[in-house]
Amino acid sequence: MNARLNDAGSRLAGLYVPLVTLLGYVFLFAPLVVLVIYSFNSGRSTVNFEGLSLAWYAEAFNDRGLRNGLVVSAIVALASAVLSAAIGTSAALAVVKRDFRGKNLFSTLIIAPLILPEIVLAVGLLVSTVAAGISLGYLTLIAGHLLISVPFTFLIVRASASTLNPRLDEAAADLGATGAQTFLRVTLPLLLPAILSGMLLSAVVSFDNFVMSTFVSGVGTTPLPLQIYSMLKSGLTPKINALGTVLIALNVLVVAVVLRRFMKTIR
Repeated sequence: MNARLNDAGSRLAGLYVPLVTLLGYVFLFAPLVVLVIYSFNSGRSTVNFEGLSLAWYAEAFNDRGLRNGLVVSAIVALASAVLSAAIGTSAALAVVKRDFRGKNLFSTLIIAPLILPEIVLAVGLLVSTVAAGISLGYLTLIAGHLLISVPFTFLIVRASASTLNPRLDEAAADLGATGAQTFLRVTLPLLLPAILSGMLLSAVVSFDNFVMSTFVSGVGTTPLPLQIYSMLKSGLTPKINALGTVLIALNVLVVAVVLRRFMKTIR
């Protein structure tokens, strides 16, 4: 009897992890599946499926507001990703490779935006830009998104840089390499996967940002999340589902390309 109970308990324990994993995947991806399905709805409802149609994809591509919002979000996300990679990498290398007074305080200040409420950062940046007489637009949007994206790049690159062998720099110096040559030919190639990961994460954080964008976007620089939110006043249609499906397809394509390149590098 005890042996049967033990066997049953072992089987249930063995099913626990796969079951929880399956439920986790359902929780994460079920909304995306519903979004994709209703993007092909022929009716205007986002609740009742009335038939198959591609009309909403045409509506999404022809919507000037959505197109402009997509362009603004793409420009800001790209700029934020590149700048956050440069700033985060420089800060990470300074913390890992240099000893200076206040290093711990410096690291804490860089990652502080992860702890502080984003709305506090947004209000602070808005007040500062208004006091400085700076007009709201691309500059303030990129600056605001950098505040929340640089900590991610810093942490990712710092973790990777801390694993580098310091003797590599010494060997490069012994061979006559300058500081710039050592960075370009030794340090940068080794940190490139971490830098690219930080850039991708920064781009995603920037593209999806809503709170910061609400405060620091100006006339003509309304990003896509704010554009979609403004459409709530007139009611959402499957046009948003169609746009979301296109963005999901683009994200899957980017991830597939990155994974393929990563698999080639480890072979």
